[in-house]
Amino acid sequence: MTTFSKAAFAAALMIGASTVIAVAPAEAKKEQPPKGPVLSAEFRKPALEAQTALKAKDMAAAEPAVIAAEAAAKSDDEIYFAQIFRLQLENDRLQGAAKGDPAAYRRMESVLIKPLNALVANAKTEPRDRARYTFRLGLIEYDQKHYAEAAALLQKARDLGETDPDLQLSLVKARIEGGDVLGGAGDMQKAIDAEIAAGRKPPETWYDYIIPRLAQADRFDDFITWSQNKLKQYPSAKNWRTLIIYYGFSGKRSDTLDKQQKIDLFRLLRANNALADLADYSQYALYLNSSGLPVEAKAVLDEGTKSGKMALTRDDDKALYAAATSAIKLDGPVSAREAKAKAAATGVSAAAAGDAYLGDGNYAKAVELYKVALGKGVTKPDEVNTRLGIAYALLHDMDNARAAFALVKSKPRDQIAAFWLGWLDLGGTPAAS
Repeated sequence: MTTFSKAAFAAALMIGASTVIAVAPAEAKKEQPPKGPVLSAEFRKPALEAQTALKAKDMAAAEPAVIAAEAAAKSDDEIYFAQIFRLQLENDRLQGAAKGDPAAYRRMESVLIKPLNALVANAKTEPRDRARYTFRLGLIEYDQKHYAEAAALLQKARDLGETDPDLQLSLVKARIEGGDVLGGAGDMQKAIDAEIAAGRKPPETWYDYIIPRLAQADRFDDFITWSQNKLKQYPSAKNWRTLIIYYGFSGKRSDTLDKQQKIDLFRLLRANNALADLADYSQYALYLNSSGLPVEAKAVLDEGTKSGKMALTRDDDKALYAAATSAIKLDGPVSAREAKAKAAATGVSAAAAGDAYLGDGNYAKAVELYKVALGKGVTKPDEVNTRLGIAYALLHDMDNARAAFALVKSKPRDQIAAFWLGWLDLGGTPAAS
C-alpha cells in the first residue's frame, strides 16, 4: 500500500479539484501510521499513468488509463480519485472538440453532468469543491434551458458556500427564465443590498436585467420601485428617458395609457432635460395642442429648436407650430377665463384653467386653480392631484408636492406620481446629461 496526503494535490481542474498522485519516499518507516488516503498498488499504477497522460493532454493514452483506474478502484479514496480523473478526461475531450469555441463547448457540456454528480455525491469531495461542482451543474442546466433545475442547483451552491461573482446573477437569470420573476428580482435585490452595505455601487447591468422583465410581466409597481432605485444610483437624463419611455411609450403598455397620462410623463422628461429628439418634442407638442394647451405646445417646440434637438423643417411640425400660435391668439390670456372658472358650479373649468397656467409656467396660479377645482369637485381627482403635485414640484415646494402626489391612488396615475416622487427624492432638479 502507498500513502499520500491530500495536500499533495496541486494541479487545479477547470472547476476546482486537483489530481496529483504522490510517490511515497522509499525511506518511509513502516511503523509510521498513514497520514492520508491509502492507495493500493493495483490502483496506483493506472492512476499514475492517467495522471501523466492527462497532464500531457495525451487523450489517446489518458482514456485507457482512466478506464483502468476506474476498474481498479476499490476503496473510497480510490473511487474518489478515479472520479476526478474521469471529470478531467471528459473536460479535456470537450475542450478539444470545441476547438476554442465557447458556444460549441456549452452545446456539448452535458457530458460533464455524470462525473460532476458523482463527485457531488461522494463524501470524500472537499466542501469547497462540492460547492463549485454544484455551481457548474447549475450552469449546465441553465444552458440546457432547464431553468427550475438550474435555480435549485445554483441556490444549493450558494448555500454550500460558493462565492463565484457570477453565481448571483446566474441564479437570478435561472429564476426569471423559469417564470419566477419576483423571486429573481428578490435575489437580485439581496445582491444589490449587499453591494451597497459593503460600500460598493451595484453594477448598472443588474438593474437593466430586472427592470424590463418586470415590465414584460406587467409588474409595473415593482418596475417603478426598481426604476427609482436605479435612478438613485445612476441619475442621468438618459436613464430617466429610457425608463419613462419603456414604462409609458413602448410595447403594449403604450396602448393602455391615455393622452393626458402621457402628457404628465412628458412633463417629467422635460423637467429633467430628457427630451431627446424630434420625435419626443413633436409628439409631446401634438398631445398638448390637441388637449387645448397651445401655450405649452409652442413652448415645447421653441425649446426643442433652441436646444438643437429638432428643427421645424417637416410640414407636419410647421403646421403644428402654426396651429399652436393661432390658438394662443384665439384663446387669449388665461386670466380672462379665471373668474368664470372660479364661479362655475363644478371644478371642471377651474381644472382646465389650472392646466393652462401650468403650461404657461405660472405654477403658483396653477396651484390656486387646482385647489379650487378639487374643492368644487372634478370627475378625475387623481389627474388633478397629479398636476397639483407637478405644479408644487416645479415651484420646489417639496412637502406640498409630496402631499399632493400621495393623494393619487388609482392606476396608472399612482405610478406616474411615483415617478415624480422619485424625482423629488433626487432633489427635484434636472438630471445630468
